[in-house]
Amino acid sequence: MTEPIERTARYQDDLARLLAALEPVQRAEVLDGVREHIDAALAEVGHAPTDADVDRILGELGSPGMVVEAALAERPAAEGAAGVGAAPAGGSWREQLMGRWVPPVALLLLLVGGALMLWGFPLLLVAVGIVMVVASPLWVGREQLWAAIALPLCSSMFLGHMLFMRWRVWLGPFTPADIIGIFCTAAALVLVAVLWVRGARRARRYRRDDRLAAGLEQAS
Repeated sequence: MTEPIERTARYQDDLARLLAALEPVQRAEVLDGVREHIDAALAEVGHAPTDADVDRILGELGSPGMVVEAALAERPAAEGAAGVGAAPAGGSWREQLMGRWVPPVALLLLLVGGALMLWGFPLLLVAVGIVMVVASPLWVGREQLWAAIALPLCSSMFLGHMLFMRWRVWLGPFTPADIIGIFCTAAALVLVAVLWVRGARRARRYRRDDRLAAGLEQAS
């Protein structure tokens, strides 16, 4: 399954989660309608869908929370009173990894663990960070690869250069190793910043959708 298709599948999973307490028939109607819209839009693309195509298609639908609001607005008041329930208390492991705490914790584990990787034991930090990034829906496809592979490698190469190349950046003329060290430092910091922003943005969106589901539960 390609990354763009995985994104549409995750979108439908998130929508199904928000609709979990709706009557099965009503829930199936909403999910089937969204699935048909996505399938038809993908078929019209005429080529393997890109991230831009998926952005446009999902943008037309709006966030899962907006789809839920629209679906309830189209139903009679008595029927809508059945409500849409929030996820069970505690939620699944995937829902736990949607929180705003996930980006800073996961990325700092990868950054610090990668930087200290040459010392051995911080490999555990890197392993935990990789599991969090791969399992969390806050990052997709290439973002997970960049976080799980490029980030710890860049930070480890930087530390190796700083510790074992006698601090040449400041004490002597530049060498190819110095240039690699500077590049790895910049790359690691840029990766952390970009992935942190993207993860935090998606975490806010998931939290907004969860508040919507909870509000609909209380109103029912």
